[in-house]
Amino acid sequence: MTTLQALAELTGGRISSTDAHVEVTSAAIGSTDVRAGGLFCAVPGLKTHGAQFAGTSQATAVLTDPAGEDILEAQGVELPRLIVDDVREWMGPVAAEIYGHPSRRLSVIGITGTSGKTTTSYLVEKALLPNHSVGIIGTTGTRINGRPVPTKLTTPEAPTMQSLLAEMVDEGVTHVVMEVSSHALELGRVHGIDFDVAAFTNLSQDHLDFHPTMEDYFQAKAKLFREQAGEKHDVKLPAAVICVDDEWGQRMAQLASQRQGDAGGAVAPVLAVRTAGTHDSTDAAVAGAYENIPTWVLESVQVTPSGRQEIRFHTGATHAPDAREPLEYSIGLAGSFNVANSAVALACVAQLGEDVEAAAQHLRDVQVPGRMQAVDEGQDFLAMVDYAHKPGAVAAVVRTLADYLPTKEGRIGIVIGAGGNRDQDKRPKMGYEAALVADAVFVTDDNPRDEDPAPIREAIYSGAEAGFAERGVEKKTVTLANIADRAEAITAAVQWAQPGDAIVVAGKGHETGQLVAGVMHEFDDVEQLRAAVKQTMAQQNQQSDLGDQGGM
Repeated sequence: MTTLQALAELTGGRISSTDAHVEVTSAAIGSTDVRAGGLFCAVPGLKTHGAQFAGTSQATAVLTDPAGEDILEAQGVELPRLIVDDVREWMGPVAAEIYGHPSRRLSVIGITGTSGKTTTSYLVEKALLPNHSVGIIGTTGTRINGRPVPTKLTTPEAPTMQSLLAEMVDEGVTHVVMEVSSHALELGRVHGIDFDVAAFTNLSQDHLDFHPTMEDYFQAKAKLFREQAGEKHDVKLPAAVICVDDEWGQRMAQLASQRQGDAGGAVAPVLAVRTAGTHDSTDAAVAGAYENIPTWVLESVQVTPSGRQEIRFHTGATHAPDAREPLEYSIGLAGSFNVANSAVALACVAQLGEDVEAAAQHLRDVQVPGRMQAVDEGQDFLAMVDYAHKPGAVAAVVRTLADYLPTKEGRIGIVIGAGGNRDQDKRPKMGYEAALVADAVFVTDDNPRDEDPAPIREAIYSGAEAGFAERGVEKKTVTLANIADRAEAITAAVQWAQPGDAIVVAGKGHETGQLVAGVMHEFDDVEQLRAAVKQTMAQQNQQSDLGDQGGM
């Protein structure tokens, strides 16, 4: 057990009580989640301060800031309290102390980036599982030794995170793979975690409702590589794996290599992964910044008739081609972005000192829920579901479909929407990217939340119009529809598809709910697409039977 006095010494905070030796056994950020003997972490919110609810909790003590202290005093709450300037800054290290620093007894891999975090985490998990006990924390939930554990956020709040890590230690987990969102980095959710490896996949427009600019978004991601470590939070500097396929990755590699020598003189290795596009940067200094970093370079990708990708990388400690070693493996995941994801995953394994060639063989049959997930009911066209909900991801998905068309004459259709109460600027860009490649764009609702969904659809629709115009295609040769009901839009796409075509339902992926005006409605893109395919095939068979009868 940990005393308030010990936590005060850790944080440099002050104890607003004569009882400095009160002991706490757990921590929580939600007042209803605090157990008896627990520390309530009262943070300021957008509307109210968490300290407002301390008196009704089961907390033994409170961690809060001066504003929270004033509230507690005004309410006459007599709980012992530890006062710090920034609760979010110290909530993670405090929780880590209470739970015995579980990350120090684990090998922790943190993965950040706009797209690919979930897929890469699944790939790392599969690469490690045969020889280790692995926990995973991310968008699709938390698993401990394969058992689902309910969590609400991609990266849970710091007290929940430390509790989860402690539970994993107790259950014999040795390795943890964790998605690290930009929100988590900005809000201190991963403070106090000892990462062994930190990985970066890519950066494209998203979350600009939270981050003022793309530069702010980048700097938030960069915190995983430079601001989590050091004496203040008493965690080590992690090894880094960075995909340098674009300028953001090149900058991140430069930053990661420069941070060596920080954190009390600690030095951690940096490994880059390159699959395409690196030398196209307009900033020559940035483009060459990673040249002194060991880099895995893609040599070739062969797509088999069954859709598998046979991949060959050159790996090694230098950039000299004759000094690199080949790495060959196969994945069943579609798309060039999954080539990059798989390489980042294996590079993480390499940074842990594992046998990469052996680990690569375990990626062969990995499938990720809602990520280029095929729905096959025997139809004569390709039908898929994907989580793409930002311009860059939409572009990648439709381009991947173009590569996987069953026939050269095949067409591409996409069902697309955008979430409410989120970045508005990306909406027309999503429609634009879809129409640059697709032959049919079905605009629909996707978690409108508290917004009027009609203007959201209109923004995507206008972007799609611009995309078709950019291509110079005639309106009569393409399809552009605005269908509010998501189920109807999916059915329309299925009915549009002809033999040899490919369609994708984008945006929700693994999610099984549709959030409208504060109410969560059950909705599963995979099941809805499956039902639409079955229904359409049944109707077509019925019509065919009637036609045969008419000809008798």
